[in-house]
Amino acid sequence: MNRLTKNYIYNSAYQLLAVLIPLLTTPYLTRTLGTTSLGIDSYVLSVVQLAEVLGTLGTNTYANREIAYVRDDREKLTKTFLEIFLLRFALCVIVVFVYAGVALRSAYRTVFLIQTVTLVCYFFDISWLFIGMEEMKPVVIRNTCVKLLVTACIFLFIREPDDLLLYVTITASGQLLGDLLMAWQGRRYLKIRGIGKLDIRRHIRPVLLLFLPQAASSLYVLFDKTMLGLLSEQIDSVSLYDKAESLVKTPLVFATAMTAVLMPRIANEFAAGHKEKIKELVQGSVNFMLLFFLPIAFGMAVIAEKFVPWYLGDAYQASIAVVHILSPVIPAIALSNVSGTQFLVATKETKPLTVSYMAGAFFNLIGNFILIPIYNEKGAAVTTLCAEWLVTLIQFYAVQERLGSLHLFKNNWKKLAAALAMLLLIVPMNRITDSVWLVLFQIGLGGIFYFVLLLLFREESVIEMLRNVSARVKHLRR
Repeated sequence: MNRLTKNYIYNSAYQLLAVLIPLLTTPYLTRTLGTTSLGIDSYVLSVVQLAEVLGTLGTNTYANREIAYVRDDREKLTKTFLEIFLLRFALCVIVVFVYAGVALRSAYRTVFLIQTVTLVCYFFDISWLFIGMEEMKPVVIRNTCVKLLVTACIFLFIREPDDLLLYVTITASGQLLGDLLMAWQGRRYLKIRGIGKLDIRRHIRPVLLLFLPQAASSLYVLFDKTMLGLLSEQIDSVSLYDKAESLVKTPLVFATAMTAVLMPRIANEFAAGHKEKIKELVQGSVNFMLLFFLPIAFGMAVIAEKFVPWYLGDAYQASIAVVHILSPVIPAIALSNVSGTQFLVATKETKPLTVSYMAGAFFNLIGNFILIPIYNEKGAAVTTLCAEWLVTLIQFYAVQERLGSLHLFKNNWKKLAAALAMLLLIVPMNRITDSVWLVLFQIGLGGIFYFVLLLLFREESVIEMLRNVSARVKHLRR
């Protein structure tokens, strides 16, 4: 089994855990902490995440790429790691100072102060070392242990809305423990002696070039919750939006898993000058994303009416409309994982990346100012939907300028046709019963129907996937 396949399996296994744990904890938290406490938590965390992305100046993605470039030379690897780490440390000091000033003026001061731990941990997280090395196993083991421990603590100690501060403390402590474990594991890749003089300054210009797209990306992704907290009359709107958005984006962890594996590989192929290999990887990634995320988007919209009240509780009825609005962002985000992080970042094409995110951020900012005061969480959802597709379209225009046509419609119309046919099959079933068993039946039947149709259409990506599975099974039997 090659490294790329092994890393994808490791990362997919972890992302599956990352899906299952929120599936267990979310309905428990919505019923114990309630919409107001969860709204406060979502609002504060969105500010923390904004501070992290703006403060790190894009060094997370930059570090992944730079480590991938030098991973075969241990001395260069150590030198690059230490330079980036010290740069992030200096940035952390500045950001925490500014963040403390904001926290002390907030009505949710205590929550902000506890989340300072989370903010600092973002800066000291060295997952980028392992991702750049294409060594996903340590990251997966670390994250799995921490998530399981945090989950256990949530079920043991969180009982009522007044436990918000305890909940925030538990999650922040989990981040801290994860950083300590990762630092311990990272020592074996480094050779501290004989690395020469460190030059932090050489990273500043490329980091700043990558900072604009990273900052703009965070503005349009995170500003929804931040602006809901500032512009909406009730903090509950933040939770209503946040939980619906989390449901919609949960399947996308598998897109993130593929991106985490492919970005370093594309960066390595770029350093070697293998343009045709890059195009092959990008085309294959696009086909994979649309194969799975088109039917998921349609299915999510169909099951929301029955699933949301059962899963989140009756207090989240308003989240149904948000899920309906946000479902089409699933293929948009899956595709922008390919165009943005996998290709444009890996090949140092920061200009089109910046343009796309700035356009999305500007649209999101204006749209939120107009729609949130009128429509609250639904207004934020409409703005997000438009912004995500705007970003994706701009990025793919840039990708095709550099790689040539990817034949998006020609290669994927069968997937769209099968997904629409699946939609026509499962929509009428909503009238049968309110039971959650109907939702499970719709998911199972819809998925089988979709893939059977693609086999009848002789869709190449499905046939190739079956060939690979068959070959793997034969190999295991030997």
